[in-house]
Amino acid sequence: MLSLHALAIALAFEGALIAAAIGGLVLLRLVLIVRSRQVEDGVGRLGPVLHRWLVDDTGPDPIVQLLRTLPPYVAFRSVARLATPYLTFERQQRLAPLLRREAWVQRVLARGDSLLWWRRFDAARLLSIVGGADDAPLVVALLADTKPAVRLVAIDAAARLGGSLVGVVLEGLPWRQDAVQQYQFAALARHPAAVVAALTPRLTPLEPPAQLVTWIDASAALAWPDLLWRVRDLALHPDANVRLHVARALRRCAEPETVPVLQRLLQDDDWRVRAQAARALGALRAGSAAGPLAVAVRDRAWWVRYRSALALAQIGGAAHADLLGVAHGDDPLARDMASLVAGLSSAAVVEMSEV
Repeated sequence: MLSLHALAIALAFEGALIAAAIGGLVLLRLVLIVRSRQVEDGVGRLGPVLHRWLVDDTGPDPIVQLLRTLPPYVAFRSVARLATPYLTFERQQRLAPLLRREAWVQRVLARGDSLLWWRRFDAARLLSIVGGADDAPLVVALLADTKPAVRLVAIDAAARLGGSLVGVVLEGLPWRQDAVQQYQFAALARHPAAVVAALTPRLTPLEPPAQLVTWIDASAALAWPDLLWRVRDLALHPDANVRLHVARALRRCAEPETVPVLQRLLQDDDWRVRAQAARALGALRAGSAAGPLAVAVRDRAWWVRYRSALALAQIGGAAHADLLGVAHGDDPLARDMASLVAGLSSAAVVEMSEV
């Protein structure tokens, strides 16, 4: 009897725990719904005031006053939803000092060292809008956060402050995963002046190749001429991996001076470099490179033959005639490759060239 009584007590206790858990989930769901509606209401109220500032230049003071009347969470979410997509960096610079000392801003930023990662995330997000020079230590800490999401958002805050903080972001790029790097490139692209100033001196042969290739990739992703010119000067780097990344990046540099550099890389000792040079020449539609590309279709490396044939097909015109000439030549490997590519549709050539 005692064991049955103990079992009944245990079952009742477990039932109470399950009921409490379900009740907690229901309550949490209701809280989230209420908060979501409050944020939507805040966005709806902030939108017209923001619009009047942008269109009629009424000044940012009404925005500050409206946000002061909203709950801190709603004020933060409303600004985060509207500021970045609609306000230029110059407008944010005007608004930031007015908001920085507001009580709701202070409350969000005070949680920048919270044990809860989403609070640190919110602090980083808000710093990307209102951050100032005094916030640099907190931004540096958020850039080194254990959560990738926090680190990624902190990049915007670092780029906003510029200077040495952009350098901190760049120094960490080589150690990030590819997907994270792509997000970082997108964040850095929103702050061209600060990034160009910090990245340009790093594009030098004196830098370690492991870091240099990442900064070359960043320059290619950003595609700003000042950076790509520096990348082009690295085409003679002794490290083959650096030359490979240079050839890959130069397909974004559509200038006459780029074609001779790529033609030189088309004769590189490393087949990977030759293949990327051929791909870049095709992407640039470099008609003057048709002759060297036709020779490269006879390369000993299959991938170089493939990329060179695709490049000739991309360029078209006389280059396509050169491709047909190779398809009727006496080199069996080149003939097979040229015949294969010459038979592709224009859409297929474009699609395969991007892979």
